[in-house]
Amino acid sequence: MNNKIKTVRPWPAIIMAVLLVVLLLTAIGCGDTDSTTGTPAGKTDTTGSGGSIYVAVTGSGELAAGAGNMGYAIIDLATKKVEMVNLSEAKAPHGIIFDAGTATATNTDGRVASETPVTLLLGNAEDGSINVIDAATRKVTKTISAPAGAKLAVCGMAKGPDGKIYLTSMGDGKVYAYDEAAGTVTDTGVGGGDITQSACGINWSLDGKTAYLSNMMNPNDVSKGGYVSVVEWPSGKLIKKIEDVTSASPTGNMAPMAHQTAMTPDGKYLYVTDGIEGALSKVDVATGSVRKIPVGKEPHSIVITPDGKTAYISVRHEPVEGESSVFIYDVEKDTVTGRIPGIPAPLVCGLILGS
Repeated sequence: MNNKIKTVRPWPAIIMAVLLVVLLLTAIGCGDTDSTTGTPAGKTDTTGSGGSIYVAVTGSGELAAGAGNMGYAIIDLATKKVEMVNLSEAKAPHGIIFDAGTATATNTDGRVASETPVTLLLGNAEDGSINVIDAATRKVTKTISAPAGAKLAVCGMAKGPDGKIYLTSMGDGKVYAYDEAAGTVTDTGVGGGDITQSACGINWSLDGKTAYLSNMMNPNDVSKGGYVSVVEWPSGKLIKKIEDVTSASPTGNMAPMAHQTAMTPDGKYLYVTDGIEGALSKVDVATGSVRKIPVGKEPHSIVITPDGKTAYISVRHEPVEGESSVFIYDVEKDTVTGRIPGIPAPLVCGLILGS
């Protein structure tokens, strides 16, 4: 008599169970709402999986032209690949923005381009000049000089309610306007003096009647924290100041750094990057109240997608000294959801979002 017991292997049963689970999940449509690996049909991707980020990059030394990488970086959001575009004409670029360049490409200017960009403008901190760049060839086609005698040191660039491109100056706290047709830069008369000693960010209310200027620091008294000046536009008359968006370092060896800004599409909140505390200052436009949100070592610029759900932040010295990153930020939850490292420079500045 054969007394051997036959062993039953469990693998066929396990495989069948897995197949049944997959079939059940498919039947109930679980795969249609995956917010982490794909985009639901008919909706715009705002998770950072498509498009490109363009970041103004300055080499080693805040205003040392020609030191290290100098120009701008392009980040493919799908692959997270970083490509550096070095430009001999760049002089410590801080501001960056899209410019349509043609009357038929109306959706390619500003800080967010919904079509393939035609022209990039790179604003330089060292001499206040603007490099006009062909986005396709990545070559400088011309350089616009700062007004004679002006202490223009470009920090931020933004498209105003009138469609013009405006530059903020950390050299004299003023706002300048770029005239594409004339190829000139002029002083608007807004800012400077007691309003802003060192302007970096500029945004407008939805009706275009109010402007918000971030005062990066006060060179006359470094103990005073940065603030946001709320002014009438375009007269520049001061309405009020929103204090406490940044402060000097606890040791007192670094002045406050209220860097660039971004307004949510609904006009309710203004985000200010705080370079000293490594945070975003979220300003309630209606009340002027400020809430600090830690994000990274030294955030500099922020851009928000048109749907208001996602933001991208340029952060210096992350994850290591001498390099920089772009952080992906959930605006609705006010939290960092991802990081793209690998920008080969210690000083990243303005950033913009392209298609």
